[in-house]
Amino acid sequence: MLTPLQKKFKDLCMYLGSNNKALYGALTIAASKGVLRPTFTMMDKKQDRDSRIYTAFREGLTGAVAFVSYLATDAVVEKLATVLAKKTNHLKELHKMQSTLSLITVSLTALFIIPGICNMATKPLLNFFRGKKDNQPQNPVSAAVNKPQPVKTVNFGNYGRMNVYHMNNFYNSGMQIGGV
Repeated sequence: MLTPLQKKFKDLCMYLGSNNKALYGALTIAASKGVLRPTFTMMDKKQDRDSRIYTAFREGLTGAVAFVSYLATDAVVEKLATVLAKKTNHLKELHKMQSTLSLITVSLTALFIIPGICNMATKPLLNFFRGKKDNQPQNPVSAAVNKPQPVKTVNFGNYGRMNVYHMNNFYNSGMQIGGV
């Protein structure tokens, strides 16, 4: 005899076993990563605060985008599989077509759609939520690195003048093959 909790668990397992889709695993992973990774990132006090905020925001955004993208692509795939099954007169294999296309789209969504959306949206959204404008530098160090350096000349007596700025760039430029 089963207790009510065991019966509910059995029913859930039977439903998931009979309706097994790649979408369920992908949604579970996206939701857990979208919540747990930012939480653990913000608890790491050894890292710089701005670095933690950026990383946590990026991980949370990735989880949210993944969840929505998986749902959207799965809805499109189910309609596409139905149309494809009707056109090819394979309505008996509709469930198999949907499962296969679901697995393929979950993989392609993870490879292309999610990183693409996150790369486009992370910086503008983070700046919006932090109240920064796009023309403000993220930190003072990056502003100092990107600032053009003045050109200095050094007098070496009889050897003439050398441009120190170009000499520094020469040593830092690496080996050039086949060029001047």
